[in-house]
Amino acid sequence: MSDRVCIRGCKQRGVHYAACEEQAKVQAASDRGELYMSQCTGCAEKPARDHALICDGCFYRLRTLVRDADDLMGRLRSLADPMKATPTDRAPGGRSQMVEAPAPLDADLADAMDDIAHTLHDWDRHVDPQSLEQALPDLVNDAESVRVLGIGFLDRHPLEDGIRDFWSVQDAVDKWGVERRTKGESGWEPEVDRELVAVARPEWRNPLITKLQAEQIAGSERTLRRWVSKGLIEHEGTVVIAGVVTRMFRRSDVERVRDEMLAKVGRPNATDRENGTDHA
Repeated sequence: MSDRVCIRGCKQRGVHYAACEEQAKVQAASDRGELYMSQCTGCAEKPARDHALICDGCFYRLRTLVRDADDLMGRLRSLADPMKATPTDRAPGGRSQMVEAPAPLDADLADAMDDIAHTLHDWDRHVDPQSLEQALPDLVNDAESVRVLGIGFLDRHPLEDGIRDFWSVQDAVDKWGVERRTKGESGWEPEVDRELVAVARPEWRNPLITKLQAEQIAGSERTLRRWVSKGLIEHEGTVVIAGVVTRMFRRSDVERVRDEMLAKVGRPNATDRENGTDHA
């Protein structure tokens, strides 16, 4: 048994340190023949598993999430599929065509797919040629790896102003689950070598831009999310390529909201800075 404790701060339920004040109150009440309900459910830290910096509970939950991550991404992609598994007609040359406009994509779903896809991609590159599951026994004995694995897989990230800054695998499992929760719901299985592309029609000199390009104009990912959550801007369509969904925005809309926000806070624009004037 390791003499180290879980660095994620896990506690043993019902196990207390001798210096626990709540347990002292329980004992004092018992000596008086009274009942006192302790506010401490357990303050003694869980021991870390052998050759690891985390406890058994964290390790087994982490391993389960790593194993389920690919199935989770498949579920998210099936939920995001704008055609709801409707077959498309194959165009000459082997390309497929959409026969109707894509349905709006839920912002939380798109953000979760983006964040989890980046998490899995980064870890796959880091542990190559091993799989992440194979590399876990070594990774959980490294403090920095445990910290990053916690962010991407184990942590539950709270909502701030209705927006989740980052989606972990656990966050997505909590909201959507790994498998379909509706009985009888048909699954979506893509045909081999078929590519589904959904593109909105751009206007002349006012093209559609990707979410990443929109974030660059807005200034940050969080700023763009805030504009979307407040209804200041809406995406105009999605592009789905090999199951990966990307939201598209109209460039003029993003620039308009950016300029309106700058005007509200009185920040000088580029021309003002060059001329040395400030309208604030």
